[in-house]
Amino acid sequence: MFPTLFSLGPLSIKTLSVFLALAFIMSSFIFWRRGREEHYKEDQLFDGFLLSVVVGLLAARIGFIIMHFGQFGASVVQMLDIVSNPGFSGLAGVVVAGLYLYRFAQRNKWDAYEIMDFWATAMALGLAIVYTGMFFDGSGYGYATGLPWGVVFPGVVEPHHPAQLYLAGFYMLLFWYLSWVEYRYRTFEWYRSGKKTAQTGFVISSFVIASGFMQVLLTFVKPPLMTLAFVNVDRLIAFVHLIAGILMLYVRAGRVLPFSEESRKRKARLERLKSEQMQH
Repeated sequence: MFPTLFSLGPLSIKTLSVFLALAFIMSSFIFWRRGREEHYKEDQLFDGFLLSVVVGLLAARIGFIIMHFGQFGASVVQMLDIVSNPGFSGLAGVVVAGLYLYRFAQRNKWDAYEIMDFWATAMALGLAIVYTGMFFDGSGYGYATGLPWGVVFPGVVEPHHPAQLYLAGFYMLLFWYLSWVEYRYRTFEWYRSGKKTAQTGFVISSFVIASGFMQVLLTFVKPPLMTLAFVNVDRLIAFVHLIAGILMLYVRAGRVLPFSEESRKRKARLERLKSEQMQH
């Protein structure tokens, strides 16, 4: 492992920090390029992405503090000191950053789901780079394993699952798929539901579904960050993540969820039409 890229006297450059910077540069470029192709205002688009990153980082830190509150106690200084007490919750950061960007798009009267489609592709590449950096940093590995590809990380004796590489490879493949499908999903008849045009949101839905599914699988090879009464909270969250993505895809495909407000309105319209036909 190479947690430190190089040192020069008291100055040391962490490998993970370099990969985080690279992830931001590459993901922001992908997001900006797609927005430019669709003729959005480039300065506003980048402002929204940058603000979502800042808000996401704050949420990631707060999420980590909540999950490890005993480590910090009531010390605000320790909570703010990310050098001596590093740690971020990736899931909290990604979810909050996405929600912020969605609201930002709505405030600017953009197609919010189209913006989220751009964001999903950019995030897939960014996460692939981040998890690669975590592998070199030696953080975020999985359970001990006897499999041939097990890796001995710093501070442990036995080989462990290189969970970071599993995720890096997965998100790189997902980035390739989303980049490919982004220009083609509008031709999918099943997604259009018989309509002339397809709604945006296919890419972000696919991202959420795929990420949720991968996170479920990962809980079998990686220790949970949170447990509650012997329940693997990570697995529970991953299942919710997966189901949310499936429901999003279902709705964006033009279908109506049972028991939703739209379903109730449709049912009322049908009953009204039947009543009018009987009267005539």
